Amino acid sequence: MFAVFALIGMTFSPIGEELFYRGLVHESFVAGLGENRAALVDAAAFALVHLAHFGLVWRGTGWALLPLPALWWLCGLFAAALAFTWARRASGSILGAVAAHAAFNLVMTAWIFYGLRV
Repeated sequence: MFAVFALIGMTFSPIGEELFYRGLVHESFVAGLGENRAALVDAAAFALVHLAHFGLVWRGTGWALLPLPALWWLCGLFAAALAFTWARRASGSILGAVAAHAAFNLVMTAWIFYGLRV
């Protein structure tokens, strides 16, 4: 199961999300805001979209926001998105961001499967 989840997490999300966030969203804001502020915008959008993964839960009668876990998750994903932007800049290609995102997802999947032993 680990291999299945890791393979999916290392391909579909990194390719699609990096083309969208570090590609389309980022480039849409560069002309008006500059590189650094555009990076903040795409990182914020990336983090907010991922709130559905952690911190926002269904409680049987409706959705509930868990403020502290949500804040922790948003900050972590915001930082990860900035790291993906750095990888794009350092590599000179969106492929750097895709590779960094794939590595992040691999480590996260390994942690879920093997690090969270309960």
